[in-house]
Amino acid sequence: MSSLNLLHLANFHSTNIGNGALVSGLESTLEEDLRRPINWSREPWDDYTFRKLDFDQTFVDKVNSSDGLIVGGAVTFNGRDYNNRTGTRFELPLELWDQVRKPVVFYGLSYRHWPGKTYHHIDKLKATIERILESKNMVLALRNDGTREWLKKLIGIDSPKIFEVPDSAVFVKGEPQDYPEIVPGMKNIIVSFNDEDASERYSRPTPGNFQANRERIVRIMIDTLEKLADRYPVNIILCPHYFDDFKMMSAFIEGMRPRLAHQNMVATGLARVKDTGWFYGRYMSADLAISMRVHSMSPCIGLGTPMVALTTQDRMTDFISRLELDHQAVDAFSAKAAEDLYTKAVHTLDNPAQVKADFKRARAMMREQTRQFHQGLAE
Repeated sequence: MSSLNLLHLANFHSTNIGNGALVSGLESTLEEDLRRPINWSREPWDDYTFRKLDFDQTFVDKVNSSDGLIVGGAVTFNGRDYNNRTGTRFELPLELWDQVRKPVVFYGLSYRHWPGKTYHHIDKLKATIERILESKNMVLALRNDGTREWLKKLIGIDSPKIFEVPDSAVFVKGEPQDYPEIVPGMKNIIVSFNDEDASERYSRPTPGNFQANRERIVRIMIDTLEKLADRYPVNIILCPHYFDDFKMMSAFIEGMRPRLAHQNMVATGLARVKDTGWFYGRYMSADLAISMRVHSMSPCIGLGTPMVALTTQDRMTDFISRLELDHQAVDAFSAKAAEDLYTKAVHTLDNPAQVKADFKRARAMMREQTRQFHQGLAE
C-alpha cells in the first residue's frame, strides 16, 4: 500500500514527559493497525500555545499539503481566558475551517478544568464542538477518562458522532536498559508526585485550605514509604514528570527519616519527548509505582508495572474505574487514605503476578478498542 503523510499536532517541545507517552502510544498503534507506512510531520502544539506560531493560513496550508491531520490527545479543554477563538487549545479561527480540505482526527482529547472555576469562552467551545460534529471530514474522539460526560455537563452536547478512545499513553513504548537508579535485590519503588494546579487540586475536602490538604497528602506518602521501608529493603526513586513536582518532592524529602533520604532514595531528572522510551523504560524495571500523575498511572497499566494510583482528580478515578481496577487506586482525600495506600502497596509488592495479570487484561481490552477505532479511520 502507498504511504500516508500525516501531520501530527502534539506537544513535541514539552518537558512534561506525559506528552511523550501520548505521542509514542498514538503513533505506534496507528502504524500497527493501518498496516501501511506513515510519514509523520510533527507539529509542536506547545509552540502555538505560547504564541511562537499561530493557527493561521500557514497552518491550514500545512494540513492541506498532507494526507490528514491528527490532533494528539493532550489536554485541550482547559478554559483559559486567552483561548478566545475556539474555547480550546486548538485555536484555529472558525472562519478558516472551511479551507481545510483534508481529514482531521481529534484523537483522545481530554480536559483539565476544576469545579467552581470559570470556563472562559464557553460559547466558543460549544460552537467549535458543533462545527466538528457537522463537518464531513472531521472526527471527534475523546479520551476514556470522563471527558465525554464532563463536556455534556458543561455545554449540553452529546452525540453518537463523538467517539471515546483509550488514553494512548497506555501503549507507550518503553526501552528497558540498565538504570543506575535501580538497585538489584531491593524493592525499587517509583514515586510520581503531582503539584500541578495545587490550589485547585488540593482544595477538597476543605476549600480555601489547600495547603493543609496538600501537607496531609505529603504526610501520607511519608508514612507509607517509611512503613514500607520497615517491611522491605526499599530503594525509593522520586520520578518527576514536570517542574511542579519538585516542590512536593522537596516537602516529602524534608519529612522523611534522614537515614532513608540519605541512603535509600534517589531522584531522576525531567526528560523531553524524544527521550520518552528511555524515561518509561525505567518504569519497566520497578517493583512498584505510586502514581499521582495520570501519565504515570496509565503507562504502568500498559507496561505491566505494578502500580497503586493515589488519585486527586476525577479523570484519574473515572479512567481506572472503567477498567475495573479500583482495587489499585486510593482516593487521596479519603479519611482512610494512609491505611489504604500502605495496604494496597503491600498487596501489590507481595502479589506482582496477580497485579500484572489484571493490567494485562485491561491493556488487551483497550488495545482492541483502539484497533476498532483505527479500523473505522481506515475505512
